[in-house]
Amino acid sequence: MQFGLRPLRMQPQKKMKPTLFLTIFSFLALGTAVLAHQPEIIYQKQGEIQINKPEISRAFYDELKGEARRYFIYSEAEFDLHVNILAPEIANPDVKYSAKVFLIKNGQEQEIAFLNGEFFEWQEFYEQFGRDYYLKGPEFKQRVLAGKYKIEVFSQDNTGRYVLAVGEKESFSAVSLLNLFWQIPLLKINFFETSVWQFFFTPLAIGGIVGVAVLIIFFIIIGSVFSSISNAIKRNKAKTLLLTSAGMEMRGEIAKLLQKPAYDITVAFITTAAKPEEDTSYLSKDFEAMKEMGFNVQEVDIEDKNEKELAEIFKLKDIIFVAGGNTFYLLKAMRKCNFKKVINNFLKQGKVYIGASAGSIAAGKTIKTASWKSGDKNLVKLKNLKGLNLAPFDIFVHYQPEHVEIIKKKLPWKWQRRKLKILTDQQAILVQGRQTVLIGEGEKVEI
Repeated sequence: MQFGLRPLRMQPQKKMKPTLFLTIFSFLALGTAVLAHQPEIIYQKQGEIQINKPEISRAFYDELKGEARRYFIYSEAEFDLHVNILAPEIANPDVKYSAKVFLIKNGQEQEIAFLNGEFFEWQEFYEQFGRDYYLKGPEFKQRVLAGKYKIEVFSQDNTGRYVLAVGEKESFSAVSLLNLFWQIPLLKINFFETSVWQFFFTPLAIGGIVGVAVLIIFFIIIGSVFSSISNAIKRNKAKTLLLTSAGMEMRGEIAKLLQKPAYDITVAFITTAAKPEEDTSYLSKDFEAMKEMGFNVQEVDIEDKNEKELAEIFKLKDIIFVAGGNTFYLLKAMRKCNFKKVINNFLKQGKVYIGASAGSIAAGKTIKTASWKSGDKNLVKLKNLKGLNLAPFDIFVHYQPEHVEIIKKKLPWKWQRRKLKILTDQQAILVQGRQTVLIGEGEKVEI
């Protein structure tokens, strides 16, 4: 009876090449991977095994438990059928396995190949990537027509462990590669009866460790890049700051910032920095000047507020005016109520921050300049002098010509002084988005 099968022949035994039956990948200098058979662990499964895509190289790790194991293949097109039997040498060095291949048509089975392991000279084979020893048995390779096929694996007593290798085309998905990291250690323990620690000396494990390290470095770099971009975007948002040396002395410039009538503008007037000061007359002066301009002003002490309370106060305000006083005392109170987070959200809404003296210094990168002249004392023992970083520079306020030597002593190099903005009491710095402009009377102070 003809079944439309092409002529068959058993393949003579060839010298085993160092292929992989435990699937691994090895990261080479250019990051390429060396891959072979996908492992299929079936020794705990019962019944028949269906093999889909039979040309894809796979290695079925199985154990006979009193009866033969049957594999079934169905293909709608002709394909290259490759079957090879192996056994783990350390687990059962004396057991010889055989296999028969059948074509099933019209309910009838025709044997087309017999891989007789009993009369075959099994050869020792060291699989270098998985670092395991096999005995390599008979092999069958033939291009066959479409149809249904059965492979039956057995031994004299139908016991023991073996590997059925099927297919020769290497194909791996990301999931199958990741599965290797639990499959191979499991096979080391249960199938080859060797130490799981041997896994960490295989190219797969070494390559995996290298790969993970490369990925970590890659994601750190990517994270750093995205963080830099994100920070740049945040800095470049159209935030508006007016950083003054003497507060409402710059009322004319403040009036220019208004986009609606003064009587429609609400101001949170933050007085916290003045609490340690004996003379607070400047505070009353600025407060009254705002009221004279027609603003709706609410006096706010942030020291007894939390973040939620502060956000609620700022929600309906157009301007946050941070008055002068002791910069160290002010910054400590700002940190306690998470002022930086609240004010950044406020500025993103297109609203305005106005600083006066300490309020301007606190808005910069650091508050180091606060104590340079006979000014603020660090009453609260603040060690971290980082400011709100609303502006990317430090600010020196109330400048007089006699302060030149103090500044040079603190910043001896000219390149250091380029990062410092110096203000007289008739000047202010207007920050709008990425633009920084000196406004007011007099020339820019450069030392």
